[in-house]
Amino acid sequence: MSTLQAQTTAPVDEEQEAAVEAEMGRILTELGAALGVLLTALGTRSGLWAALAGAGPLTDREVTAKVGVHGSLVREWLRAQAAGGYLDYDPVAGTFTLPAPVAAAIHYGPGGALVDACATMLSSMGEGFGAFSEAFSTGQGFGWHQRTAEHWHGTDAFTKVALPGELIAAAISAIPTVAEALAGGGTVVDVGCGYGSPTTAIASLYPAARVLGIDYHDASIAHARDQAGPDNVRFEVASAAELPGSGYDLITFFDSLHDLGDPRGALVRARSALAASGTVLLFEPLGADDVQDNLNPTGRMFYAVSTLACTPNAVSQQTPTSSEPLGAQAGEKRLRALAAEAGFTRVRRLDVPAPMNLVLELRP
Repeated sequence: MSTLQAQTTAPVDEEQEAAVEAEMGRILTELGAALGVLLTALGTRSGLWAALAGAGPLTDREVTAKVGVHGSLVREWLRAQAAGGYLDYDPVAGTFTLPAPVAAAIHYGPGGALVDACATMLSSMGEGFGAFSEAFSTGQGFGWHQRTAEHWHGTDAFTKVALPGELIAAAISAIPTVAEALAGGGTVVDVGCGYGSPTTAIASLYPAARVLGIDYHDASIAHARDQAGPDNVRFEVASAAELPGSGYDLITFFDSLHDLGDPRGALVRARSALAASGTVLLFEPLGADDVQDNLNPTGRMFYAVSTLACTPNAVSQQTPTSSEPLGAQAGEKRLRALAAEAGFTRVRRLDVPAPMNLVLELRP
């Protein structure tokens, strides 16, 4: 009898044992990948990726000489990254090489910054996992205000990478009437602004516009106010249902609609707050309409984030009259239907370079 058989409540035959062994292998792979997020972030923060980029084959001692990390730690980090497939290892020479595509993604491209931001969020999630798992297990939500400052900082760092200023500029430019209105002093409100990075980006792009960021989370608004920004941007504590004012030329939801307890109600309020020629600009994670088409590594990541962060926050905000939380992989079909339920009659998908997002223009 194998060790696995001894640990189960009933014996398994040879075919079942092989299947169980395969599943255990998958679990170990998962554990390695989860820890690998932290290792990749360590490489960014310590300069290890920079030391390897473009340097060709290096021994662990040669890498150690280029950074301030203890040699034993460098050795183990290099071996872990080789096991993960990020580094090539030559057993004869005992050297490690960072392949050009990996360097392009992690060191020169956005991959390293994305992983580093996620590592910050994961650290916070791990610290608060006891309280979160209790809330999850008893059917309660877990709001943004129940997270730590580290989680909020990590989310903002992720937002800055996923939604850079040039992407926001491209999306607004794809709606000429809005771009013209903002250039002439129009008004904008960003719903669920968090720390306000996209909000500030709009204000910087259109200095004549008056830009407001709102969020129910007072600590995020306090942080946004403390940051040096353009004179034409301000921040207020307000929920999506309490969106202040009216006659806006542009109302934005930057990856925030699926975090809200009543997404349909938020769009209803946004529609009523628009000017007659105004537009809602909706950014949501890129997902397919059918579940089976999201059963891939990208979909898995977004479903995981949705389960651990986005949807628990939405559940925490629900009232008896709220619509159902969207989740982070709602898909274009569901978003179009929700917009129609909220009274929008024109929905257009914008053709902008947004590899992680679906971008929709909603008009009354």
